[in-house]
Amino acid sequence: MDFVKEDFAYYRRSFELMYRSYFRRRMIALGVAILIILGYLFLLQESLLLNIILLVILLGMMAWLVSLYQRASEVVLAFEEENQVPQIYQLTEFEDHYAFHMKDGTTMRVKKNGNRNFPSNNKQYTLMAGYKKVFFVRQPLMIFYYDLLEMKYDEAYRLKRNRQNGFSRWSRYFSFRSFKGSIGNVFQFLLGNIFFLFIAYRLIRYLIDILLHVF
Repeated sequence: MDFVKEDFAYYRRSFELMYRSYFRRRMIALGVAILIILGYLFLLQESLLLNIILLVILLGMMAWLVSLYQRASEVVLAFEEENQVPQIYQLTEFEDHYAFHMKDGTTMRVKKNGNRNFPSNNKQYTLMAGYKKVFFVRQPLMIFYYDLLEMKYDEAYRLKRNRQNGFSRWSRYFSFRSFKGSIGNVFQFLLGNIFFLFIAYRLIRYLIDILLHVF
């Protein structure tokens, strides 16, 4: 379709910047982690084997992220080719993400945070670019068309927006459902990110030791 080519030609740079910014933030975080470990090894020279293993892992992850960072044009082109016959999805809006059913029956979730809507040359549709709702993924970007007039709202989110559930805005944060959901999210996060939490613990400890050693 002509409007797909026009849309992607006009917004291509924005899509590529969104893709690269995802990996750039992670590369900066990895770079800081590598510098902390190197500083710890240079100043204190403790736990040499463990820290060398961590450095090898982090350097490997950095090389992997750099290779993905360089694929921005390829990823955007793949979305353009996928939409030669436009794939129009019906969105359901939740509190912190949008969800829709893919053609293969799976459910895709796209975060609200960081997403952008782009007006299409076909006035009936809107082109959305956002990040998949997962902690770490090889290809984070999602670009798709949707019809704003066909968008639905999750019932719980709709009630919250309209304040029809009988609770004040602040009391909802302290409800049993909210507390139960928060506990579940914490356990899910801990179990799914043990390795990263271990590295974070080591980095905080190393940073404190370096500061105590220097000052």
